[in-house]
Amino acid sequence: MRRSRVRPVALLALPFALGAVLLACAAPTTDPAPAPRAAPEVLPYVDVSLRPSPLPDMVAQTGVRSAVLAFVLSADGSCTPSWGGQTPITDPVVVEAAGSLEQVTVATGGATGTYLENACPDAESLAGAYRTALASVGATRLDVDVETGIDAAKVAGALALLEGVDVTLTLPVQDAAHGLTAAALDLVRTVEARGVDARVNAMVMNFPDGGDWSGTILRATDAIVGQLDRDPSRTGITLMLGRNDTGPVTTLADAARVAGVARDRGIGAVGLWSVGRDNGDCPGNATASYACSGIEQTRFAFTRTVRDVSAGLAPPEDVTP
Repeated sequence: MRRSRVRPVALLALPFALGAVLLACAAPTTDPAPAPRAAPEVLPYVDVSLRPSPLPDMVAQTGVRSAVLAFVLSADGSCTPSWGGQTPITDPVVVEAAGSLEQVTVATGGATGTYLENACPDAESLAGAYRTALASVGATRLDVDVETGIDAAKVAGALALLEGVDVTLTLPVQDAAHGLTAAALDLVRTVEARGVDARVNAMVMNFPDGGDWSGTILRATDAIVGQLDRDPSRTGITLMLGRNDTGPVTTLADAARVAGVARDRGIGAVGLWSVGRDNGDCPGNATASYACSGIEQTRFAFTRTVRDVSAGLAPPEDVTP
């Protein structure tokens, strides 16, 4: 190939080009903006034993089309799933209410009743009961709410047998300093060891109040995230609306603060117990009720507040947290 001659003008320009490169390298750099946080999923729980079901009205008035149907329990002590231990799993009222949703989660367990997890003799039969409950409403999401003693190995084995199911473990909190109870943490580790990637949903309710209830909830949330040592998006928290069973009262201001911080910290979901309580039908109640929050509020004010604040918006105009 023929060698080209270097022109003098190019040689004269070379120092200026090198200077420009050096200046560019020396210029201060700006860190890239952090990726925006995804909004936490808003997951109201609904007690399917309530008649009429508050679920269709909640969907119509809030636009929230995801909910957790609670609770599937053992029918007559057997390994047969039923709603609340009494209502057939194919109950048309529940199926019709679930039809108003885009995302349906089926929850087993809860605070009372005979658990499938204890009634079913082995992992295979428990997995079959889970499949039956999910199929009844066309769900692919299972929430295993554990508030009593269970065989962690059996539950983990059953969950490992499920295919195409998104699993959540809903678990109790000891207090703000310790986070999840020891038994809850053991279940998480046992399920993880079986290769199940379950979201962990902490019940931030019914534990000692440190004098600032929303602050106590957030300290507990931090403790839980530290315990689990995982991406916070695979962690959720669930509030009890209004008066808790043990005395603390979750106000609308508490719910707004917790939802906002959950968004900032990348928490994956904020749950609400429950749709049937999200009303102001019993202001001033001294004890917790399944049918009302015990505080003055408009209907579905908690759901609408968490919906908007989780999305990075101000609370609705008709709600004063």
